[in-house]
Amino acid sequence: LIDSRNDLNNILNEIEDFYLIKNKEKINEVILESKKNNKYSSEIENLLNKALNERLINILKNRDFINYLSCFFGYKLKFNSYLIRLNFYNSNLSEEEGPKMWHRDNDSFFGQIKLFSVFNNLDLQSGGNFYFVPQKNIKDYEFVSNSVKNNKLSLLDQRSRILNSEMSKVKDVEKNIVKFGNVKNQFLAIDTNDTYHKGGFIKQDGSVRLLLQVIYEPYFNSLSNYNSSYKNNSGIFHIKNIL
Repeated sequence: LIDSRNDLNNILNEIEDFYLIKNKEKINEVILESKKNNKYSSEIENLLNKALNERLINILKNRDFINYLSCFFGYKLKFNSYLIRLNFYNSNLSEEEGPKMWHRDNDSFFGQIKLFSVFNNLDLQSGGNFYFVPQKNIKDYEFVSNSVKNNKLSLLDQRSRILNSEMSKVKDVEKNIVKFGNVKNQFLAIDTNDTYHKGGFIKQDGSVRLLLQVIYEPYFNSLSNYNSSYKNNSGIFHIKNIL
């Protein structure tokens, strides 16, 4: 967790109001359309008005804020991009699929820091929390794999994501899993390339989660699918898997 910032708190409160109050009907339309396409989430930052978008980016790109984040990780960072993800309940989908399963990110060759904040209220019934395993429990050079093939999973999930039952077998991991998101507008920054994490499963119909995800990259070494020069380049994924 990183220290709270009043300017970021204030604008996230405004953005929550923008989505869930002022544009509630539009959000419901997004949910209905996404469910038709068998999805449980949608990226909705494109719905923000220009003023809110510009104010948010100015805060996220603030030099003092980036220097503050850089101190935690020991190298200089730069802002890359942000997204706002809306998660919702879909009765047709399993809890264990896609990013709702344990995984490490494979979309950046030199690593990346992601800043997360859940900016609406969650509760025990709604779900939607973010979970991660501290690196003291699973080092960046250690790997977890599925011991049994599950044909209900997609090929991508079988190859790169871990079932809850497998993660629970790792010594001392289960009791050290960190649960994030119950407190609105807290901020978490982790290296998602080296840290096992999962999240986004909504348990209850009518509940949603609004998640801010900000991507910061190493200032001097940057090669990722979030870089405009390499956007949607699957080669990064394959290179990392080979190495």
